[in-house]
Amino acid sequence: MNGPRAAATAEWLDLVRHEYSLTEVASARDLGGNFNLNLRVSTAEGALVVRVSPEWVDAERLAAVQAVREYLRGRGWPIPQTVRTPSGGTWVSLHGRLVEVERYVEPRGASMTTWSAIRAGIPWLARLHEDLRAAPTSPAAANPPMANHVEPDAEFAATISEIRSWVLSAEERAYLDAAELLAESLAQESSEPALPRQLVHGDFWATNVYLAGDQVSLLLDLDFLGERPRVDDLALTLFFINEHLGRADISPARIRVLRDLVDRYDAALTTPLSPAERAALPFAILRTPLTFLRDLAHRGPSSRRELTSLRGPEYEWALRLLNAPVWRTAFRSGPRYR
Repeated sequence: MNGPRAAATAEWLDLVRHEYSLTEVASARDLGGNFNLNLRVSTAEGALVVRVSPEWVDAERLAAVQAVREYLRGRGWPIPQTVRTPSGGTWVSLHGRLVEVERYVEPRGASMTTWSAIRAGIPWLARLHEDLRAAPTSPAAANPPMANHVEPDAEFAATISEIRSWVLSAEERAYLDAAELLAESLAQESSEPALPRQLVHGDFWATNVYLAGDQVSLLLDLDFLGERPRVDDLALTLFFINEHLGRADISPARIRVLRDLVDRYDAALTTPLSPAERAALPFAILRTPLTFLRDLAHRGPSSRRELTSLRGPEYEWALRLLNAPVWRTAFRSGPRYR
């Protein structure tokens, strides 16, 4: 995937003003985003968000994501409405980038970063997975061009070799050694039975999910939507939750906290987690930080600081847990871990 995030320039506002027949378009504010440019704009028609996709998102992929959003809105999920052009289109393009416009929705409640919102949000992830089982799918929906996910049999040799070609410090080389050992060790654990696959959200966490009390009030960012085992999507959320709570804690108490969240997720399902899914979950969580190896390689030597300050310590943390017998059985069926 090449090409930087689009710059926030006036030409995007000029484009949507013309293509969407909007009036009084002004007051653009960059809402952030790693890949998409998201501009909140004021118009006579109300507050809108102009979303400019990366160059590697094509029309087929965007149409697939929009179809899933529309399906979920029909199921009652609070996802912002896509605005259509006067001719009925749901996007326009400029400079090889697709541009869509959505209604701006002011977040209500708390993002999924407070403990109360985390506990309330986990059952909603289960309900989302239930609804996504019947969502419209296609190869474009199932295979995102970028995702916070790697398959158990993913190869990292070329990525690691590319990073090794940089001028690295001894500390950076040690962290890369840890990543390589983690990848090799997890590959040996990938012989479990193939798990059922379905569409999943791909980034159910933090400011992508807002909750008012125990009700989901806003769901955003299906850009990483893809087909994979549902426990891989749960694993991503649990990984980020554990990072938020503090990675250094690998005590029995922390494992009980994560186990409780898994049980809350399971209780909200109509098709409970199978023993095979529960057995795969510890390894799926530890596999998550390997997804960021690709990002490091993609950004080049400028990402060395991220390797030393964040990703490298994550690889060492994952190796410690991988070698802990209590972690391997932490989420299995039966009596809770003590």
